[in-house]
Amino acid sequence: MKKGQENEAVLYVRVSTDEQANGSLNLSNQERRCRELCKQRGWPVVEVFIDRGESARSADRPEFQQMLTFCREHRRQVRYVVVQDLSRFARNLQDQAQTMAELLHIGILVRSANETNVDESASGKLAANIVGGFNEYFSHSLSEKMKDRTRDAVASGRFPWRAPVGYINVGGKEGPNIKPDPKRALLIRRAFELLATGRHKKTDVLKIVTDEGLTTASGKPLSPQTLQAVLRNPLYAGWVTLPSDESFEPVRGLHEPLISQDTFDRVQAILDGRKLTAAPKRKFNPAIPLKCLIKCEACGTPITGGFSGGRGNKKNGGRYWCRKSGCRAVKVSKVQLETEFLGLLRRLKPDSQAVSQFPKIAAKIWAEKQGDAEKETKKLVARMEEQRKLKRELLKAMLSGKVSHSDYEDANTECSAELAVTEQELQAISCKRGTLDAFVRFAELHLTDIAHAWEIAEPEQRQRVQNLLFESGLHYSPDTGILNRSKSSLFSMLEAVADEKGLLASPTGFEPVLSP
Repeated sequence: MKKGQENEAVLYVRVSTDEQANGSLNLSNQERRCRELCKQRGWPVVEVFIDRGESARSADRPEFQQMLTFCREHRRQVRYVVVQDLSRFARNLQDQAQTMAELLHIGILVRSANETNVDESASGKLAANIVGGFNEYFSHSLSEKMKDRTRDAVASGRFPWRAPVGYINVGGKEGPNIKPDPKRALLIRRAFELLATGRHKKTDVLKIVTDEGLTTASGKPLSPQTLQAVLRNPLYAGWVTLPSDESFEPVRGLHEPLISQDTFDRVQAILDGRKLTAAPKRKFNPAIPLKCLIKCEACGTPITGGFSGGRGNKKNGGRYWCRKSGCRAVKVSKVQLETEFLGLLRRLKPDSQAVSQFPKIAAKIWAEKQGDAEKETKKLVARMEEQRKLKRELLKAMLSGKVSHSDYEDANTECSAELAVTEQELQAISCKRGTLDAFVRFAELHLTDIAHAWEIAEPEQRQRVQNLLFESGLHYSPDTGILNRSKSSLFSMLEAVADEKGLLASPTGFEPVLSP
């Protein structure tokens, strides 16, 4: 003891997890054992420092550092630092030796309630080093076991860590161990969807969801850094990863995703710097269904239509007209043009034998279209997987320092652009396939009375019907009315198949008889 130094003691207690706080190593038990030693030795306890949920593999612990600062500032009063055992003090032999040496330099000694043979004698220092070595070995051994368990858990689709914002942890050794947080999941999903539109900045998204009540589990608002981590985390799209191992491929998680893969990929593209346009404005107006289908006979420009005073004012019945400035040859009322169009549909009559054989004809058409679409879909899906794999490899290379951040940004932006093009091609095939499938079923029911089918169809169905009937469109002349310069697209397909099978009595049975 230095001259003038008193024999007061400070206590340091620590647990690594919440479970330990309630078990045999709980904080109150540690403090009790330390106080018992101080009472036996006659050391007054002046302060207690408690680290809750902190690992001793590092000395960078909040209360541990506060304890060291307190000792430096009160070196004339404090003589001892008391712990239940040296594993509470440190699980790193170098940190243990260095910290004990620093304290000894200012006249403060470390004492352990369970290891009373640890002191400043030669045997006491040897005991401290032996115990410290075993503590470090135990820590590393446990870490290796935990890494193996963590890898096995992730490989099985589980998330073996504290749930991120938007999820909560659930018990059980099987199945998912996280589930959507009923308070925050919807707001996390909203953050992704807002950014995915391409119309909001990340700062705007953060303000919106914060104003709507999104907080962390501790009740604090999300920081920009936390939101960035959330938006980059594939967990929300249903994947689990192993950040400590860059060679580990992401696996599909057992938990419920908060967003779709398409939404996640779109957000990644935006975060990578590629601006995405908002959804295109719908050009089809159900109130004027023949817009764009029919062209002006004089100039060939697709006609347009509308109502005086705006779309909501339909008292005047509406009109169609040629949109080309300087032409305007077509000016016809909505009622007149649609009546003429219905008249054209009523004159489209297939041969009765073709009607009876339509399911076979449609099946062949569908099989041919479907086969081509499936082949192209497989190619595009394979290409998309390659592009996504390349993006993952680029990210790993950047995180490991093999690729610079600027090079990563350039390459990743290019990959994202290629991925977006591939996705658009897939969507186009899907849309085309769905349109043909829906129309085949629709036409099979209404082939004998297409005019009635068009009248009762929903607005989007009307568009499909007229586009498949007249793929090249129709023309209109104020003098002769609607001109059908080519056979109906549908009947041309039927005729081509029927000629092979001998199912049609006469091809002329498919041609509309034009008005004189």
